[in-house]
Amino acid sequence: MKKSILFGLFGGFLGMTSVMAANFDLYINGSTAFRANAFTACQKLYDGGVPANANNGTGSPAASDSRWTMTGTCATLGLTSGSDTLTIHALWNGSVQGISSLANKDQLVFLASATPGNSTLVTNTASACLSDVFSSPTLFPLSSGSFTEKKVCVQPFVFVKSTAPGGVQAVTNINWQQLQFLLGAGAAPLSYFTGKAADATTNINLIHRTLDSGTRVTTVQEGQFIGSITINYYDPTSDSYIAATTNRGPAVFGAGYVGGGDVKAVLQTNMPGNQAIAYLSIADAKGITGVNWEKMLAFNGNYPIANYVAGVAPTTNDYTPLCYGKYSFWAFEILDWPKSGQWGTYSDQNLSFTQLNNIMNKLSGTGTGSIDNEVFLSEAAGTATAVRLTEMQVSRPAVGGLISP
Repeated sequence: MKKSILFGLFGGFLGMTSVMAANFDLYINGSTAFRANAFTACQKLYDGGVPANANNGTGSPAASDSRWTMTGTCATLGLTSGSDTLTIHALWNGSVQGISSLANKDQLVFLASATPGNSTLVTNTASACLSDVFSSPTLFPLSSGSFTEKKVCVQPFVFVKSTAPGGVQAVTNINWQQLQFLLGAGAAPLSYFTGKAADATTNINLIHRTLDSGTRVTTVQEGQFIGSITINYYDPTSDSYIAATTNRGPAVFGAGYVGGGDVKAVLQTNMPGNQAIAYLSIADAKGITGVNWEKMLAFNGNYPIANYVAGVAPTTNDYTPLCYGKYSFWAFEILDWPKSGQWGTYSDQNLSFTQLNNIMNKLSGTGTGSIDNEVFLSEAAGTATAVRLTEMQVSRPAVGGLISP
């Protein structure tokens, strides 16, 4: 009798083990400019279009968060089977840091759990990254034999001005030559933008990101700038801009503000000495005032949105000026991930290469669960901050390269 009971229990445990659900982890990092679009696209990978749990360390995450983790089943899209789960750990630390993480197998700090409010951290290499630029113009060019770099959409960028009172509110446009000068000098007289002698004593500062920023790489390449960049920080104590003497992120990436959210916070400082403009993704630029693109400047006399009126929220997502080449300040959003041979060298990953490739192909493809589809849905809602590749009537061979029909 006892043997029968023991064998019965043992058999039951074996049965439980055979159907026990497995969890697989994807670690993704990179572009801060594209973080909102990435968040929404990742949600759509899950059954029902919503993860079972999601966490930003203090509660449920928002699309604008720089770090989050979500988990659930993805059986509908064939990314998991049965009750197996996929946990996506995201860390939006900058495009170039994302590329570095793949090239150098950097150990990054992610949120371990998708349980809302759980702040436990885990260190791991990245499985993939999103970047506002191809890796070639960065400090960490990826080998085409070891990594896939795939365009997923177009990321528009814009120049914006601060909310501060004073002369900066008279700035409405920045041209290519003014951009080149500002990149080298860090500031220029207001008269440089207005053409008025009375404005010569007021300086307009250019706010910079760190070297790991894809937005900065795009700006420098768009300006065809070669040389040393001058970086200043806003000092709230003196209400003025002073030369940057410290690094706000890893020293290897130099001085500058770490994320688009940090730049946005400076631009929102409503003090008379905050006479500044900056470069941002169009998503972050909208958040300067919270309701529209009121502080967006024209670049070379053009806006990325058709029939845009400064200070008035657009009623459509008509990016015709960008799609046809009239507006040039944009870059392809790139999804990077290791190829099969390279993937085998990442010892702390629990996804097979087939699983990784399936997830990447889903995100970079079309239809449900893709970044392309997320952009399409946001267009229908009138909130698009990216452009689908199929809508582009022009292209360019590299970041800041010649735009041609």
